[in-house]
Amino acid sequence: MTLNDEIAAAEDLVQVARDTAAGRLERAKKHLRIGRKLLNRYQRFVSATIANAESTLRHCREIASDLAVNAQAPTGIVQGMLASTRESIRLMHAAMDVIDELAGAACQLSASQGGVARVTETEMPRSCSFCGDTESKLVAGPEANICTTCTRLACGVLGIELSANETE
Repeated sequence: MTLNDEIAAAEDLVQVARDTAAGRLERAKKHLRIGRKLLNRYQRFVSATIANAESTLRHCREIASDLAVNAQAPTGIVQGMLASTRESIRLMHAAMDVIDELAGAACQLSASQGGVARVTETEMPRSCSFCGDTESKLVAGPEANICTTCTRLACGVLGIELSANETE
C-alpha cells in the first residue's frame, strides 16, 4: 500500500466517523435523556476531534506531495501522523460509547422512578464497535463487532487485498 493509499484510507475512516458521530448525536438528542450542557460538550468534542483529524490529514497530503519531489523526506512521519489520527478517531468512538451508556443508565434510573420505559441492552441494535453502523452486516465477537466497511478499511490499512467475492 502506498503512502497516498494509506492517507486515502484514513480519510475514509474520518468520513465514516463524521457520519457516525452525526447519527449518534441525533439519536442522543431524540432518544436519550442527556442534558443540553452535556450534549453541547459532546458535540464540541466530536467536532474538535474530526477537525483535528482533517487538519492532520491535510498536513499528511502536503508532506506526501513533498515526498514526490524529495524522496529523502521521511515517510515515517506521515505514517506516525496517520496512526495518531486513527487512534484519535478510535478514542472518539469510545467516548461516544460512554455517552450512550451514561444516557442509557440515566434513562433506566428515570424509568425506575416512574418515567420513561426502561431500555435494556438486548433491545438496543448491535452496532460496529469502530464506526457505530447498525445497518450493514456485522461480524460479532464476545466484546466487539465490526461492519463490512470497517473490515475493508482495516484490510486496506494492513495491505490485505480482498477479492470481489470477499467484499460482499
